[in-house]
Amino acid sequence: MKNSKVEVYYKPEVPDTIGDGILEDIADLGINGVNSVRTATIYWIEGTLNTQTIDRIGSELLADPITQTYTYVNQDNGSKDWTLEVQFKPGVTDAVGDSTVKGIQDLGIRGVTAVRTGHKYWLAGDLNAEVVETIAQRLLMNDVIQTFSYVEPAS
Repeated sequence: MKNSKVEVYYKPEVPDTIGDGILEDIADLGINGVNSVRTATIYWIEGTLNTQTIDRIGSELLADPITQTYTYVNQDNGSKDWTLEVQFKPGVTDAVGDSTVKGIQDLGIRGVTAVRTGHKYWLAGDLNAEVVETIAQRLLMNDVIQTFSYVEPAS
């Protein structure tokens, strides 16, 4: 596979404390109707890797096996939640991505040229595009160095 997208998120039985904190921040903004926020870290891995190697990177480097799991298959098909992704703008230094490349190399894996990182948020509740954009711009990103995109829930 060329240019893989790996998402690392909390297992269902583990509380998403980051998402819970964002939910509180949303309420502090006076925005109502958001019932829950779940989070993930995204790694866009540039290079040609097979699925076995991606599994190794996910299990040995990116995810904490006790509290987290990972996927490299898009899970948004048919999601009932709003899905929002935040990533660095082109040309912005991604220190976590750079250290991830080093970690992958330390595992003895070759062929990875770069890693970019970002965050994914699943927002559940009574929302619309305007509210999702407000949450992204006021809480989840820095407009100077980051950009965001979102997908509406499947009907």
